Amino acid sequence: MLMMASIMLMGICSQYWQFLVVFGILGGAGTSLIVTPAVAAIGHFFLAKRANATGIATTGGSIGGIIFPLMLESLFLKVGWAWATRIQGFVFLVLLVLANLLIRVRLRPLPKGSVLPNPKIFRQPAFVLVTIAAYFLEWGLFVPVTYLTSYCLDSGAMSPTFAFQVIAIYNAASSVGRWASGFLADRFGRYNIMIVTVFFCMSSSIGLWLPAAAFSERDSNHAAKFGLTVSYSVLMGLASGSNISLAPVCVGALCDTREYGQYYAMCYSIVAFGTLTGVPIAGAIIGANGGAYWGVAIFTAVCYFCALACFVAIRVAKVGWRWDAIY
Repeated sequence: MLMMASIMLMGICSQYWQFLVVFGILGGAGTSLIVTPAVAAIGHFFLAKRANATGIATTGGSIGGIIFPLMLESLFLKVGWAWATRIQGFVFLVLLVLANLLIRVRLRPLPKGSVLPNPKIFRQPAFVLVTIAAYFLEWGLFVPVTYLTSYCLDSGAMSPTFAFQVIAIYNAASSVGRWASGFLADRFGRYNIMIVTVFFCMSSSIGLWLPAAAFSERDSNHAAKFGLTVSYSVLMGLASGSNISLAPVCVGALCDTREYGQYYAMCYSIVAFGTLTGVPIAGAIIGANGGAYWGVAIFTAVCYFCALACFVAIRVAKVGWRWDAIY
């Protein structure tokens, strides 16, 4: 209901505070109430293959990230903002009804369990570290998701139509990355694969987006900016897929299956503040740099470096420095 109210009311919003209430509060609360139990329910049915199962399930989100931008781009021109968002809302309605009919849980709560938040969970150093890591993942992930299209428009290296399609390319790569990271994680270790993918997120931000943004600031040749930006969209999309599909599985590796939902909820209750603040911080960085995007490229890379350090620390604490340990 909250999700439907959010998307249907967004068409009549015209002031900032209205978007903040409708999209930020209603949409944010609705999304969390949908995603948290949906992801936790997967863990009830899978253990050895949990990463692969979660990866397959979360590809739906990135498929939506391919379809909706292209759909809305077309609808905005044909029916306008209000009806475009309402049509999207009707699509949401069908998908949410299916989700409510199909999602099930297998395990009953522990006899002494509670649905209330349990701060004692944070007494575990590994859980604190994975929460910090996930927080920085959220900070890093949603910066390119939010600002990549505006950067493409600002760069002058591509048409406005293709600039909006870049995020679809990003999400197409993310769809593959969400499944592939889960598939590999069940074979080579959840934290091992997370460390590798986070490293590539950091490296692609420094090696591809930062040079592209620097080219843009100097108004260099469009071919270089175009190639770097498209390459970044593909590689970053592929690597960052693990941020969505594998991070919850890394949380679940620290608890009993029956406690998975509570651990995941506690972790992402903190991580949600990263989602809330990351995009405004990035926007402030762009403003402080006079509209240049090299600062947010560095910010993204630093966020992934911090997440990488936390995941490495957990792995070392659990299995030591053995490079061949599956964890």
